[in-house]
Parts: sequence; structure tokens; C-alpha cells
Amino acid sequence: MRVLRTPTGRLLIVLVAVFATSLTTTLSVGAPANETDHGLSEATFHTLWSGDVDATNASTVQNLPGDAPEMRELAAVTDIPFNSPPKAVDQWNRGDLQDFPETDADTSIHPPNATLSDGVFIKDAYVEIFAVQPSTRARLAPDDQPLYVAPNGSVLATIDYRVQRTMLDEASGERTDARLLDHRIVETRLLVDGEVETTEEGNHAATLSYESLSDYPGEEHTLTVEADIAVELAPQSDSCAEGSCSVRTETLTVRDDLAVTEYDLTVAGYRGVYPNGDLGLYVGKNHPWLGYSVPGGEVNGVWRFYSARNSEWDTLVSSTAEDDLVQNSSLQPLQVNAYPMETGPTAAPRDIVTIQGVYGAETTPPVLPANVHLDVLTEPYTASYALTTRTNTADHSLGNVTAHGLVRGVETPLEEGTFIDIPIHESNLSLSVVNTTEETVTAEATLRDAKTNEPIATTEREGFLVIAGERVNTSDDGTVTHTFSRNTGSVSARFEPGRWWVDGSGYTTDAAVVYVGGGPLAFLDTLFRIGVPVSTLLFGVFIIDRFTGWRIWPPWRRL
Repeated sequence: MRVLRTPTGRLLIVLVAVFATSLTTTLSVGAPANETDHGLSEATFHTLWSGDVDATNASTVQNLPGDAPEMRELAAVTDIPFNSPPKAVDQWNRGDLQDFPETDADTSIHPPNATLSDGVFIKDAYVEIFAVQPSTRARLAPDDQPLYVAPNGSVLATIDYRVQRTMLDEASGERTDARLLDHRIVETRLLVDGEVETTEEGNHAATLSYESLSDYPGEEHTLTVEADIAVELAPQSDSCAEGSCSVRTETLTVRDDLAVTEYDLTVAGYRGVYPNGDLGLYVGKNHPWLGYSVPGGEVNGVWRFYSARNSEWDTLVSSTAEDDLVQNSSLQPLQVNAYPMETGPTAAPRDIVTIQGVYGAETTPPVLPANVHLDVLTEPYTASYALTTRTNTADHSLGNVTAHGLVRGVETPLEEGTFIDIPIHESNLSLSVVNTTEETVTAEATLRDAKTNEPIATTEREGFLVIAGERVNTSDDGTVTHTFSRNTGSVSARFEPGRWWVDGSGYTTDAAVVYVGGGPLAFLDTLFRIGVPVSTLLFGVFIIDRFTGWRIWPPWRRL
């Protein structure tokens, strides 16, 4: 597609003239790359293009060519989520940046949304941030979708311009042809919040590193890429060749800004060891996070990931003095995205790790971009800012537990100084009947710490007792007396200990049963309890006597 320029600017006529060329293009507008590159395996490559237009009929994508036809077919009909940020995105972007087309002084190649700057001789100059990595666009809510970046990383950018090869003749006041002596990108710079972080010699594809965003105040930062472009021209005349002409020079600085949020991961919480040796952890952190690994297992929060291209790079514009030519882009930068998954927090393997609590603000889920088809939540979700787990392990060292972030490579091992140890003991529940009537039973329960014998007052804790199906609490001396309707010949009670990470000390559950004596119902109940096993024994003796002829039946015959 060509957009012709007029003497006063760009614009006017759009020509759709090269129809045959458009048919043979290997990359259609708005489509992902169609073959692997930059050292990625075939199977990995096909997982990276969420947001493409999926096929509606699976039969149309069967028997596709390539080294991984099954993955290619799957990616053609659906989008593929990741359990962690894919490393392949960084590798792809680094390689793809080097595919920036070769350019010359007469053509500026840029994405359509680039902010172009003009000088006297330098025209259509720009710098455009291609990617920041590692980074993750966290789709937390419809109006809250920060771009999280690692504290240490790099910014990828493209820079280009063209040179107007005419100059104003001071004597005649007319524009004349000029001779281009030199043109170059002098320097590129990365600034953080206006302060220069990195400087390097200029080129059309720049990779600028940064370190320790934490050295800058706050978590919100502005990353700015600047480029200085310089040209030298001289009048196109014979005398100029003899050195009598004046050289015209110009330097133009272009820049592009991007708002980011520094993603560091700070964790703290509580640790408890159960009487049987299991490890209990309450882990909270300062940002949405992936989860944490424990000895023999792992815990994931509500977040999953997908990779999609930046559609603003679907086309490139080649600007010359005559017109603009819009072509399919050879550059396809990818961005990692995090989103709340419908299944919620998970732990694996389940026989080793169990989730006991999920805590966080109730949040309205986001709506994913068009053509991204994944199981995102539709109802408010708990953002899992803290997770509590119980792990079947004898390893209680916090140094072997690592928290993992939403940004690739950002992880934090748990430290002893940031966790408080909470004791978890066995409880001892005893139960006795203190009074009975035909209609009621009064029972007394005593609850104590099995290790210290200290009374457990549930009025001061989350825990409680359940006696005969009714919820009650023990007082300061660990006892409670409760009267309830008499329905059976026994009374049962159990202790529900509550959350150890909330109470500041923890207990295991315990239960007790006591027999209620007195009354005809109790007598019948006792008779039944005794009669069933005795009758079973006597019947067995009778059968043995009948088959063996021992003549031991009835047992009392020799009395």
C-alpha cells in the first residue's frame, strides 16, 4: 500500500496496485510469524502466538508440515497457556530485533505508530521501544494492567531516519540539490526517570541494559530511549569540490518513553512444624506472584501466562521523499502476559502438598484481548497475595523454599529473619457426663495442650469445640459445660483448632466419646452393645460343634 506525498505533506492517494505481490506475501497483516527462527525449536515456536486467528474446523489443520505437527495443529485451533513465564520470548525478541530491514539515507523504516520528528535535513526520525525484557504485562483487572519489569534487564529499540538532500541557497533563496557527506546515529541512551543509565554507540537496532531499578525511588518508573542523529551536507557545486563551499551540519535527538513498574519480590510470613513432622507455611508477598517451591513439591497461585505478539508492529512503513510504502513487518516482538486462571491456586503433588488458605483482595477479572482464547475468570477472584500450605516433608529449612514471581527470573529464597516460628502441638480433649435426665444430658469437656498441659481457651482463638453437633467454646481454664437434648446413649465431641498462622500457636484436632448411663433406653442400648458380639460368638461355637461332633454345645452343658 502506497501513500503519496504532496509538496505540503503526506497523504493523498492510496494505491492498491500490486495485487499479485500481496498474494505471495509470506506474512499476512495481523498474523504471527509462520515458521520458527532465532534458534527456537519447532514445538516451542508454535506455543508463543496467542492472539492469532484460530481455525474453527480442526480438520483444516490436520497433517500440517513441520517437525512438531501435533503442536502446530493444537496452536492453530486454540491458544496455549504456560505455568511460568516462557524463556523463549526473550530469545525470540533478541533475534527478531536483528531482522530490522537494511535501510539507507533516503528511506526511514518505522512502525505506523512511531512518533516522527523532522529537522531541516533529518526527516521522519524516530526511536521506538521494541521490547523490555524480562517483563510481564500483568492483566490484574480491567483498569489495572501494569507492565512489570525485572530490577535488572534490557530495553530493545529501533532507530531510523532519512535525509533530505536539498538545501536553501542563501544567494538565490531557492532550494538546490545537496551532496551528503555523512550521516549516522551518533549515540543511544537509556534514561530511568530522566537520569542516564546506559550509553552506547548508535545503531539501528539497540539493546540497552539497566541495573538496580531499586536504586531509584518508588516502584513506578519511566524508561526513556534517546538517540542523537547527525548529518553533514554541502552544496552540489564545482567550487565545493575545491573546498570553497560551506558544510551544513544538523543534529536531532529523538526519544521514546515507556511507563513500567519495577517487579521485585519481597516475602514474609510464618512457619510451623506439625507434631508428625509436616511443614506448615504461611507466605505473603508484596506483588502478585506465581507461587513457591517446597521440598518435593510446588504451589501455584491464581496466575497463568501466555505469549502474544505486539500488533503495533504488524506492518512497517518505508518513508521516502516521494511517498510512504506500507508493508508486512519482518519484526514480530512478543510480550509475556499474566492472567487469572479459572482453576485457581493449585498444589502438586497432592499427596505431598495441600493448600490450607488463600488470601487477597476480591478483584474483578480482566477481559483478555481479542482472539486470545483462554480460561480466564469471569467472576471476582481472590488475588492470592498470600498462601498457606502443609507439606509432607522432614526438611523444615526455609532456605530450601523459593518464591517465584510473575516476571521471568525474579525469585526469592525464603529467609529465616523474615519468618516467625509458630508452635503447633497436639491437643488433648476429655469428656465426662455430669448430669442426665430423661430429656437432657449435661457434659463437661476439658481441652489442654498435650505437650505442656496448659488449658486451651477457645474464646481467645479461632478454634472451637463441637459437642453433640453444637458449637461451643472453652473458658480460660480450658473447660466448658454444656447441656443438650438426649438423643442417643453416647456423647461425642471434637476440637476444631482453627488457623495456626492467625492464632499465633497451633493445635491438631482431637475427639472424645463418652457413654451416657441410666434409663430404659440406656439399658436397651447397653444390652444391644453387649448382645451382638456375644451372640456372634455363641453362633460360631454352635456351628463348630455341629461340624466337628465335639459335643461342646451348649457351652453350659457340663456345668
